[in-house]
Amino acid sequence: MAKKRRSPRPKTINKTEFTNQWAAIAGRWQFEGSSAIYKGPDGPSPIHKLGLAIAAPTFRDGVIKTSVRISRNKNTTAGIAVGYQSVEAPYVIAQLGAFDRAYAISEYRPNVGWVSLANAGLLENIDVGKQHLLEVGLAGQSLSFSVDGVSVLNVVLRRPLEGAGVGLFAFDDAEVAFSNITIQSARPRVFVMMPFAEPFDTLYRDVIKPVAEEQLGFEIVRVDEIFSPGIILEDIQQKIATSHAVVAEISTGNPNVFYELGYAHALKKPAVLLMRRVDSEKMPFDVRGYRAIFYDDSIGGKSVVERSLRAQLDAVRKGVEDIMAS
Repeated sequence: MAKKRRSPRPKTINKTEFTNQWAAIAGRWQFEGSSAIYKGPDGPSPIHKLGLAIAAPTFRDGVIKTSVRISRNKNTTAGIAVGYQSVEAPYVIAQLGAFDRAYAISEYRPNVGWVSLANAGLLENIDVGKQHLLEVGLAGQSLSFSVDGVSVLNVVLRRPLEGAGVGLFAFDDAEVAFSNITIQSARPRVFVMMPFAEPFDTLYRDVIKPVAEEQLGFEIVRVDEIFSPGIILEDIQQKIATSHAVVAEISTGNPNVFYELGYAHALKKPAVLLMRRVDSEKMPFDVRGYRAIFYDDSIGGKSVVERSLRAQLDAVRKGVEDIMAS
């Protein structure tokens, strides 16, 4: 049987923020520094047993940790919420005790409710009164959930998160205590798809990589830079899932590039398409609706790519920053 591969841990920036500013969105909360206690619902109705508190720091990629203690393990949920924008928009929760399971990752969908994306374990195995360390790693659309140092669930989200709010989630009328809540952020990523031959290698080395990494601060990777054992197709899918955008050079109609681009489109990734002007008549019909950078294979052409690529990736970057500032 093939070994199940874990989602990658995001490369965090060497900065840890202790969260000490909160907004109670739902439920009754008591805050003190980097600790928070859910005291119960703000109404008697069962539908009001929700507790949600959003932290001041915004979060897009990286690792969030908190210690949590629940007072009972039946009908009580404690977890970390990511991607929050408003009560009327989707967000995702990694939870201890949900859907009658010990561990769960779920998504709130407006007009639908909470939908389980993955779950595992028996509720009765959760130790009541003991502090459990919850850790959520988010890289692009790849979300991992660890409890007490053990990786329990991994999912690839069906679309990019709409918001960058992060916080604490609780459900039921029993007290839930959270402490030592920390956030470590990571750089956004770009995955590059192109043939491994000249003149594309030079284009990648002299234009794409410097623009994305040095000028805009992305972490960038191409397939031939993946050095790990295992199945290359899984590595490619993983890198696409953990990216915020993809850059695809489609001049040659390379089938591998189009497979990777199709996977990225299925995940609704922003895509920047590059195509030599001389090959523009060969552009496939099904990608003509996407914005593309047409360029000449010359020194002047590379300057065009540099300017246009910087503008498009800067828009992606600002989209991330705008979300994080909202």
